[in-house]
Amino acid sequence: MRLVRDNIPLDRDFPFQISEVILNHENSQQDTFHWHSYFEITYVKRGRGRYFANGQEYEMTEGDIIIFNNVEPHGWSLLENDMQLMVMIFAPEFIADRTQLFDYDYLKPFVERGSNFKNRIGSEEAVSHEIRKGIREISREWEEQKEGYRLMIKANVLRILTMLIRTYQDGSKSEEMLREKKNAMKRLEQALAYIDAHYCEKIALEDAAGAAFMSSNYFSSYFRKVTGFSFSDYVTRLRVFHARELLRDSDRSVTEIAMECGFHNISNFYRLYKKHVGRPPRERKNSKNKMASSTPTDGKETDK
Repeated sequence: MRLVRDNIPLDRDFPFQISEVILNHENSQQDTFHWHSYFEITYVKRGRGRYFANGQEYEMTEGDIIIFNNVEPHGWSLLENDMQLMVMIFAPEFIADRTQLFDYDYLKPFVERGSNFKNRIGSEEAVSHEIRKGIREISREWEEQKEGYRLMIKANVLRILTMLIRTYQDGSKSEEMLREKKNAMKRLEQALAYIDAHYCEKIALEDAAGAAFMSSNYFSSYFRKVTGFSFSDYVTRLRVFHARELLRDSDRSVTEIAMECGFHNISNFYRLYKKHVGRPPRERKNSKNKMASSTPTDGKETDK
């Protein structure tokens, strides 16, 4: 599992975008969590999958809605061949002028998380139908771009946010909490870059913490809070999934690949590989070769 930052450029004058996305086994990076500087509301039009956020796992199916703020790492995995999504993203300034408290109120569902908050809004929930309707109307305005379409889009976005406020209202939190988390996330980003560059080497918690200018204890606690994994588990997952890629694409020995990926105890490598991938490394490689030689190709992904 790798944690990266997405950088999708949004128009400065109208920092909003909506698009239909097809996720499948060919175009996906299911071992990657990402975060971004904008808010996201996604509607599942078809298919099934699992989304992961804040240490929680949500099984998503047709009609479900999922929302993320601009400091919230999240990832997903497919449960079927593909998923069809309607993805809506917008920058905070699309909604809120920081000098206007009224505008800021619309961002409360993303900033002020009440005890009843959850990223997933199920298709069975009453508010879900209205949100889906609003997203479809926004998509139509975005595609047709008739006169006044920007005003119509913003009006519909504000309506959706108002419905979320009514569902998740909690006045006990403050904007300062989001600002602190965002700043800490930027600090963590430097540590993630350091880990990504050195995870196949001998890497110490102190080194990663130093890259983020944090004490080891604080870094360890915050890293687990943000990613849902301990530092050592995160590094192990990076090594295992890198080894899996090499085993798929290389004829080199398992021992050689394990050593290159930072594992110096082969028994331990086998144990951890099976734990995270679900099968031993030799079995995965042989299984792949067996499928390639005995199964007709039909253009579909067979390795799930």
